[in-house]
Amino acid sequence: MMSTLSFRVDPRTHFPLVDVPGQGFALFWLPITKIQIEYFLCETIDSRFDRAWYRERMRMNPRLTPEELVAQNFLCAFLTGITLSEARAVIHWYGRGFDLPTVEEWGRALQAFDQLEAHPAFIEQIMALPGLHPRARHLLESCEKILPAYQRLRDGTERRLSHQLMLRSGMLEYVYQDTTYNRCSACGVLPQSGRSGTSMQEIFHPLRHSDIGERMLQLGLRPILRGPV
Repeated sequence: MMSTLSFRVDPRTHFPLVDVPGQGFALFWLPITKIQIEYFLCETIDSRFDRAWYRERMRMNPRLTPEELVAQNFLCAFLTGITLSEARAVIHWYGRGFDLPTVEEWGRALQAFDQLEAHPAFIEQIMALPGLHPRARHLLESCEKILPAYQRLRDGTERRLSHQLMLRSGMLEYVYQDTTYNRCSACGVLPQSGRSGTSMQEIFHPLRHSDIGERMLQLGLRPILRGPV
């Protein structure tokens, strides 16, 4: 029997979030995309985020349309190669309650979604959300086509909801080390650790510069929304 989940769209870009069962917070269904960052760039007055900044991000990780995405290049859909302060600026733009997760919160989300089977009906529920951005709809459809094939290439394990949310995609995501919110690390499941039941030691990836983060091709962000769900 398929589990029941609750979904919503964010107030800025109208991309989907999913409530983490029993945890008191929600997280974006996908890491922050290049579609979303373009809306941020149109509104921010922060001078760091100029055309040169955007060009450098696209040089490091080129932009592709949803139709061009395949198992080998799907990271091109997402924003990567940013610093911690840049990630914080994006999250602040989303508004009250949005933040980077802590390592502990990210691990709890992974554990919760590891326990549930992936199912196309979850995507159908998201597609029915009032106000869902059409470009989010298009990207979700593309990801659902390519992610199962990508998982088979990596590890061949049973597809869990954590795979469907790309928590086990090989992409790394910024997290805070603890609730002081001063130092960052990265969380993610790399190809050699693709199986379900991965330990915290295997999903936690220290950064050389925990105070400022690192510009890494595979390192992006996925905000959470804390508060009643």
